[in-house]
Amino acid sequence: MFGLLEYTISECNHLRCSLLSPHNLIETLLTIANKLTLFAFAILVIISCNTPVAEKKISLKTGEYELLFAVGENGIPVRLSIDSSHHWTIHNWNENIPLESIKISGATFHIDMPLFNTSLDGVITTDSTFHGNWTDHSRDSLYQISFTATHHADFRPRHVIDTNLADKLTYEVVFSPDSIDDLSKAIGIFYRNDNTLVGTFLTESGDYRFLEGEDTGKSLHLSSFDGAHLFYFCANREGNQLTDGKFYSGKHWSEEWRGAMNATASLRNPDSLTFVQDKKTAFSFSVRNFAGDSVLFDSFRFAGHVSVVQIFGSWCPNCTDESVFMRSLYQKLHDRGLEIIPIAFERTEDISIAKQAVLSQFEELNLEYTPYFGGASNKGQASKTFNKLSKITSYPTMVIVDKKGVVRKIHTGFYGPGTGEHYDRHTAELTEFIEQLLSENQPPM
Repeated sequence: MFGLLEYTISECNHLRCSLLSPHNLIETLLTIANKLTLFAFAILVIISCNTPVAEKKISLKTGEYELLFAVGENGIPVRLSIDSSHHWTIHNWNENIPLESIKISGATFHIDMPLFNTSLDGVITTDSTFHGNWTDHSRDSLYQISFTATHHADFRPRHVIDTNLADKLTYEVVFSPDSIDDLSKAIGIFYRNDNTLVGTFLTESGDYRFLEGEDTGKSLHLSSFDGAHLFYFCANREGNQLTDGKFYSGKHWSEEWRGAMNATASLRNPDSLTFVQDKKTAFSFSVRNFAGDSVLFDSFRFAGHVSVVQIFGSWCPNCTDESVFMRSLYQKLHDRGLEIIPIAFERTEDISIAKQAVLSQFEELNLEYTPYFGGASNKGQASKTFNKLSKITSYPTMVIVDKKGVVRKIHTGFYGPGTGEHYDRHTAELTEFIEQLLSENQPPM
């Protein structure tokens, strides 16, 4: 082709530099025109060979799909369904997460996960398979995990387990049992129906939300994906013992665990883990609003209200569970003087990025009160911000302040709806306690 171009250029030079007869001039012009036409055709061929044909749209079968995330030896399985209206939904036990922000172009798709700053991107390969990546955009560096998805008519059939009728299994659990620094205790609460297993782990910093999987009799497997966290637990069963346990949280964390059946297993009181260091000193702290201005909360700001200071992160599902409860509490008790003061600790120190993540989540949750920015999401930063307290050990942490600005309760963690009766009891006790504080110093009716 380039030889053709060079030859055509030489003909043009000959035309420009030579004295030709009219007949020769016409002949030369026709030759040049023909060669330019061939050259243009060659260019079009090259362009067409290097330009991808528009991807053909493939319609996926309705039904159940197994998403298998590339973590650990065998991957982490998650259940997704596609209904007749082409709605995609992720299922974790009895939690259903509709994927409403899905964009399909040809064979590719993009999904912004609800509530959290993460996404699923991929390619539909056949009418029953697709693959892609889950990306967590809340982190400073690229955090991405690949997955494949396959249509399975019998993958984890959605049995609604009546927890009142199913076998309840309670285990006293230790994570990182051989580590001095990372050892932590938990309670495993599971419900078994045939080989279907659902449940969660209660810890001193919250719970692992809605887990589902199977119990083969020799081993158990549980997993969950809520857009922010990707969890997988497995262990061997030996009588009343769970041995050789492995826990994966995404690709960044894994640890060993073991458990022993114990119906009376317990943890430390979550109201005792963080405390006011000097009760003679008034409680106060300074944070920023999302305009970047410093805001001081002190006795003057607390006066006349019962305030719940929520130390949270928009990246934290336990915090989101707590925020949903806070919304109902605020709607019920705000007219009586309840104020909610959320302080966000995000995975970035950039307030503009943090603002986008927090305000987006608040809009999705329809929260009517104003959030503030505490800084980066390390617990050292939170402890520095709340230096009147002993130490912040968990997201979320709830500080309840009475009308005189006195801290009356500090609750570490939050037991969400995945914990069943623990959630019911926990939220009922918190509501009753706040109502009592609202009734203090009120004139009799």
